[in-house]
Amino acid sequence: SSGPWRALLTLLGLWPGLWPGPGLALAPRPRPPPADTRGDLDSVIHLAKALLGDTKAFLELLKSRFPAEGEHKLDSLPVLAMSALELPNIQASALLPRLGSDLLRYQRLLEWLRRAGGALRGLEPDLGALRSRLERLRGRLEHLVSRLSLPRPAAPPAGAVPVSPPPVSPWGAVRAAHAVTRGLHLYLDWAARGLVLLRNRL
Repeated sequence: SSGPWRALLTLLGLWPGLWPGPGLALAPRPRPPPADTRGDLDSVIHLAKALLGDTKAFLELLKSRFPAEGEHKLDSLPVLAMSALELPNIQASALLPRLGSDLLRYQRLLEWLRRAGGALRGLEPDLGALRSRLERLRGRLEHLVSRLSLPRPAAPPAGAVPVSPPPVSPWGAVRAAHAVTRGLHLYLDWAARGLVLLRNRL
């Protein structure tokens, strides 16, 4: 009478995972495939290139209303992390969090210019629109950083960006606007190149 049971146990022993007896491990679950973040990166690249074009258009508008020859500097502007020659070797872990931190500084600088008033009062809507588009880019960038489990962008150093606009002359506000807009245009051009190179390696 034990013959059929013995045959059944033998059959189950031929199929690993069906009979959790001694020495027989259940088949491990396959790992889920890594999340495809190329679509998120494409979105960030698209927004960065669009903002680059918007910044160029605003810079031309600023020049037409307030011609200012020469180079205008502002100590609180972010510094490019590396040269164009070093970009091909850049890694996502170095590029993306740094972009988030630097773009936050530019966002606060645009808000500072928008509230500066004076000669720039007529450009408040344009500055506000530019700031909103920059904030949208930052949001997509933060989402990508989260998907890749990278460190979150560091906050700008204390005092790097004024909380409220200090009293400046009308010409001082114009010079600051030229410096911020030109710096943002150069930074976005550099960032877009780095993002495209990063995308091509995926």
